[in-house]
Amino acid sequence: MAILNFFTLNTGDQLDLFYSNEEKLDLEKVKEQMLEFSAPVHENGLVSGEGFVDIEESAYDNKNFIKCFCTAQGSLGYYNEAKLVEGVLRTERVQHKFYSKSLINLTDDSELIIKFDQSNDEVAMTKVKSLVESLGFEVENFRLDHSLLRKIKDKPEFKWTAAKIEKIEKNLDNTKKVSYEIDPSNDAYESEVDELYREHGKLSHIQFEIPYTATGAPNTVTVKLYKDRNRIVIDDNQFSNDDVLKKFIIFLFMELRTLKDQ
Repeated sequence: MAILNFFTLNTGDQLDLFYSNEEKLDLEKVKEQMLEFSAPVHENGLVSGEGFVDIEESAYDNKNFIKCFCTAQGSLGYYNEAKLVEGVLRTERVQHKFYSKSLINLTDDSELIIKFDQSNDEVAMTKVKSLVESLGFEVENFRLDHSLLRKIKDKPEFKWTAAKIEKIEKNLDNTKKVSYEIDPSNDAYESEVDELYREHGKLSHIQFEIPYTATGAPNTVTVKLYKDRNRIVIDDNQFSNDDVLKKFIIFLFMELRTLKDQ
């Protein structure tokens, strides 16, 4: 499973540090900054700190970007551990820590994509974002608000299959939120739930199929968008390998940015 968050970078005040003459991010300079914040890794492969790993430049169509991993510290909580101290068995409260892994794509158009493979790793999102900001950037969430979700739902090229509406205000109806799925292959009937509530609330989730043409990928890719935490979820089993998935993720970001600006 691919769990994503999209961001944009406020680079307008950082021309001297990160921009080239073409007003694109100078990825070589960004890479140099990242190397200064490399995560410490022991010879046995054990990660012992936060930072960036395997930093490399890549390209897809006309989009150049940096691909790297990021390690961030998380906590499993505090537990009482038995410890023998001078012949006396005592308990000691110890915090159990771990380092999560996330994948970062940073484009020369000041776009940031953070990807987790497991939902329990998402607790590190704030720290990963802070590590990127430590390079000198200001990071802003790409918000999956009602307006964008509605544009997706109304776009004929996309087939939506599930939705959630919140903050419902409808006369003679005390429903406040509703989740529903439809059969996209059934064109003969409309969803009665959708007809009842789509004009009376705010979309907070949508699942849809987006057309995509690439070797190793399906003709349409199922994508889930959540207003809560601006999460994007994609089943990576839809793709033949990680490289095809990576290219689709960048394509999806470009599509959503274009739609949001319309």
